[in-house]
Amino acid sequence: METERMFIELTVAFISSLAFAVVFNVPVRYLLLGALAGTFGWLIFRSLGGTNTAIFFASVGIGLLAEGGARMFRVPVLIIAVPGIIPLVPGAGAYSTMLALVKGDFIGALTIGTETLFAAGAIAVGIALATVPLRLVRKGGERHIRKTANTRITSINSPKR
Repeated sequence: METERMFIELTVAFISSLAFAVVFNVPVRYLLLGALAGTFGWLIFRSLGGTNTAIFFASVGIGLLAEGGARMFRVPVLIIAVPGIIPLVPGAGAYSTMLALVKGDFIGALTIGTETLFAAGAIAVGIALATVPLRLVRKGGERHIRKTANTRITSINSPKR
């Protein structure tokens, strides 16, 4: 029974990721990558219990998969990461928050809204933690940071005449 339910959930995650990849105009030859990333992320999420911590680790997994796939197939990371992250987006939490606000249940809205914001934050931090260090290494590491940190903007830093 549990295996059958997991199979159904993974199938739904695959289809939803694939559908969003189509909506986001991902090139046809990369649709499968985005859908598989979403399935992989959902598998991690469900395996770890479905908590915000699980969302974080699933996002890290999707980010690493997207970075690896982007390097392997020479495509932007977002082509794989955006469809992959879709099954984890807390849409039901956002809806429930708005519904509680409309009904006047401010405590319920605050509770659900806070959980939703933590889930969204876990997604953002997880993706960033997986992708940013790899991008810095690929672009030259510390030298790249120093170079961009000392970039001068002529309108602000220009000497006064």
